[in-house]
Amino acid sequence: MLSAAAVFTACVVALSGLTSATPLARQTLCNPNFEGAGVSIIAGDVEWGYSAAVAGTPLADDLSSFPPNATAEWFVQQTGAFPTSYIIKTISNTGLVAGVDNDGTALALEDIDSAEAGQIWDISCTQCSSGASSTPGGGEFASGCSISSAPSGLCASLEMGGSGIFVTDCGRSVYQTWSFWTATA
Repeated sequence: MLSAAAVFTACVVALSGLTSATPLARQTLCNPNFEGAGVSIIAGDVEWGYSAAVAGTPLADDLSSFPPNATAEWFVQQTGAFPTSYIIKTISNTGLVAGVDNDGTALALEDIDSAEAGQIWDISCTQCSSGASSTPGGGEFASGCSISSAPSGLCASLEMGGSGIFVTDCGRSVYQTWSFWTATA
């Protein structure tokens, strides 16, 4: 007959194996593969846009198209650096990119400058498909994305109650969670 101590020890060992054999699942993040496709950057019904493809134009909600991904406005290209980082170019003028303006808070179009760190973005998502080119027209291929300025670590965020796009401390709020879509057209 087994002693009470032996039974107790066996139970503790068995239970500890159950609790430590399966660590809590961590949410893995992915970096989207844009594959040269034109995309829309969307949060809810708000889409990254601009009123004119001119350097200095602030980024704001694009109200010109419905649905928000009716046309693609952006090429998002990897810089080739590790860890993965990106530049975000306008489709209408690939010499213009999304950058952080001179005051360090608002996003605006800037002339592309490889020496300008404020034009480099880190993008990490909770879901990525195999790539933009394999996503049917009008499809979402990356979601739950955080877009942060590489040098500052601040996240692209919607202006609460407004239409501007700014960088602020990251908090994974709905105002900072973006999706990437291919165009319906």
